[in-house]
Amino acid sequence: MSKQTRYWVRRLLFVVMLGLVGYALYQSVAQGEGNRPEPGRPAPVFQLTTLDGKEVSLEDYKGKAVMLNFWGSWCEPCTKEMPALQTVYEKYKNQGFVVLGINIAETDFTANAFANRMGISFPVLMDRQRDVVKLYDVVPIPSSFFIDPEGTLKQRVEAPLTVEQLEPIVQSILPKK
Repeated sequence: MSKQTRYWVRRLLFVVMLGLVGYALYQSVAQGEGNRPEPGRPAPVFQLTTLDGKEVSLEDYKGKAVMLNFWGSWCEPCTKEMPALQTVYEKYKNQGFVVLGINIAETDFTANAFANRMGISFPVLMDRQRDVVKLYDVVPIPSSFFIDPEGTLKQRVEAPLTVEQLEPIVQSILPKK
């Protein structure tokens, strides 16, 4: 192969590779934008199993104010946040508020031990395959999603929350009487 032919083959390969990288980047950005649940849209529906083996769907909580909280027992900010979640849950559960704690890919034993240690009385759902993590595009944990009684996602928070931060959000999504 002549020197000039090699030069043009290298140039052509470079342009093709550059095009493929650009296309891959475009696809990843385009897919991410379309799938991310945003406030004002219906909350994506899912079905998971509780620690006691019961199948639960988000649709089971239609008519209630719902907080989805994604956590792991190994996550220090999650551990710090749990007492606030439990406090707010206890205060507002009789007004139609529920917290669904979604454990990310841990064993039942680990999640149950954590829930017992933290004194959690709200339902703990097991996302063993991270399907709901992907559905809600959860990156940092803890991440929380607030859903009104009609099933509309009202707010997304990607940080640990305190009681003072939680109460106004919860009050804004409680069912109207």
